[in-house]
Amino acid sequence: MEATPESERTTDRPSRLASWRRWWLAGTALDWGFAVLSAGIVGAGYYESYLTRNPPAPNWAAAPVQIAWLAVTLYLAVAGFRAWQRDGRLPSVVPDRYGLSVAGCAIFLAGILINGWWSDAFGPDYGVPAIFRLPNLLEIAGAGLIVVGPLRASAGRGELMAGPTAVFSAVLLLATVTFFTQFDHPYIDQYAVRGAVLLPPFGSPFDLAYHREEILGALGLMMQTAAITGVVLWILRQSRLPVGSLTVMLTATAFLAATQLGHYSMVLVGIVAGVLADIALALTRPRADRVLSLHLFAVVLGAILSGVYLLFVGLDPGTWWPPDMTYGTVFACAIVGGLISYGLFPGADAVRAASVLWPALSQESTSEAPDVTVERVEHALKVLHSTRDLADNPLIGMRCIAASTPGELRKTIEAAIEHLRASQFQQDAQAGQILDLYYVRRIGGHYAVTARVGLSRAAYFNRRSYGVRRVVDRLRELEESATPA
Repeated sequence: MEATPESERTTDRPSRLASWRRWWLAGTALDWGFAVLSAGIVGAGYYESYLTRNPPAPNWAAAPVQIAWLAVTLYLAVAGFRAWQRDGRLPSVVPDRYGLSVAGCAIFLAGILINGWWSDAFGPDYGVPAIFRLPNLLEIAGAGLIVVGPLRASAGRGELMAGPTAVFSAVLLLATVTFFTQFDHPYIDQYAVRGAVLLPPFGSPFDLAYHREEILGALGLMMQTAAITGVVLWILRQSRLPVGSLTVMLTATAFLAATQLGHYSMVLVGIVAGVLADIALALTRPRADRVLSLHLFAVVLGAILSGVYLLFVGLDPGTWWPPDMTYGTVFACAIVGGLISYGLFPGADAVRAASVLWPALSQESTSEAPDVTVERVEHALKVLHSTRDLADNPLIGMRCIAASTPGELRKTIEAAIEHLRASQFQQDAQAGQILDLYYVRRIGGHYAVTARVGLSRAAYFNRRSYGVRRVVDRLRELEESATPA
């Protein structure tokens, strides 16, 4: 035991080096090749956008994107053909976890094919409307599905820590989302910077009535907060991010956005925001079972993304926004980050509520014969004496109920509890007595029921959970007997 700490100290550095080496070698050859080729699609897309923003755009502006798509598609096709030759199975044509990428290639192709017809019918594309043209939307959506291939493959292999190809894929995913939202990006159209926008004269009715620059500036920061927070949290649902990942993601996307109009000072904003985001990620240590930490991290990330930008432009060259507008925008972005996190990680209560309303249906389930689940029965027990809430429970549509009314549902559940309480099996009888005292007769809280039945606290809650499951079984028996063969 005394020798153990010394041996650990002597082998700590080699083990870290070995872990670092294993991390860099993570990912298959397919992942590496696909990540490099899919980066060509993203880079070519930003290059085409740059040419469009700085007219006149050449006729071949769309060619690099199409060539990059063709390279990715051929790469997947060759990989699938070789896998089919090796395994002799048709499903092996699509590499594992690359199904979305294959679908993305098909969607991208649809955008290419209808682009010429669309231009003939509605004229050439330019400016902001070009982003919302159907062919371009199909290509952007297809690119988003394409670039997530290595990230999904890493999660499919069970890698707890995202490898280099997964991080590369995450960077490309954020860059694709940023590409779609660049029509109002603070790194491109700097509405908060003094002298960057042409303001109407003081007292102009237009300025007093609309405040266009303030609206677009605040909306751009909030939109980018939602995009970045959503992508980062979606990645954290699947794997952990190594230290420095957020810095790489934010720096790379800041550089791509800065190339559009030459605002390369925004790269420094991306670096600082990325470093602070990595520190926040390390301090909060968010996990799926620590929902509060996830919400806190998202709120802090939203404040960082907007606060660093407004502080940077406020120092040089300065901002013309009033203080309440500046601080309020940072606070609003923090709220947006929190809302996005709640949508992706809603918490235990919201998950339980969703399982009551929209559980996974079995193959035999129909809208007229709803599934009898533990969550729905627990909800019905909690609101057993509330007619309004009981009427909203999907169990009211069961066929074993005489009429689809809250009163009949209450009678059916009480009869199931009484059937359990009258059982000859002691465990069933105790469980039925607990449910009857707590939910039907409502003699008091858990402490009062525990004292009445004479069980320990642990045994009491065990019997109560067991009783709910037995009520589910009883209701399913009644439902099966009421269902015609």
